[in-house]
Amino acid sequence: MVRVIRDLWKVHGDGRSPAPGEVVAPDERLSWPRTVGMGAQHVIAMFGATFVFPLVMGPDPNLAVMMSGVATILFLLIVQGKVPSYLGTSACWGESTGR
Repeated sequence: MVRVIRDLWKVHGDGRSPAPGEVVAPDERLSWPRTVGMGAQHVIAMFGATFVFPLVMGPDPNLAVMMSGVATILFLLIVQGKVPSYLGTSACWGESTGR
C-alpha cells in the first residue's frame, strides 16, 4: 500500500513549500507532515459547511453529507481527475430547503 501511494504522487521540489509563483500539480505532493497538515485543514474547513451549518439552520445533516458525496463524485467525473479537490458544500442551498 505504501509503495502504491509513493508511486502515485511525487514530491514537489524540496517538499517544504513551493517557490513563489509555483503550483503543486495534481500528481505531486509536499512532504508527508505538510500533506497531512493541509488535509486536516481541509477537513476542518469543510466540516462547518457540511455538518455544522445543517445543524444550526435545520436541514438534515445526513442529507448535506450525502449531497456533498454526490457533488464530489460529479465533480471528479466532470473534471476527469485533472483537478485534485472538491471544496465542499455551500451554505447557499440552505434557504432552498424551505425551512
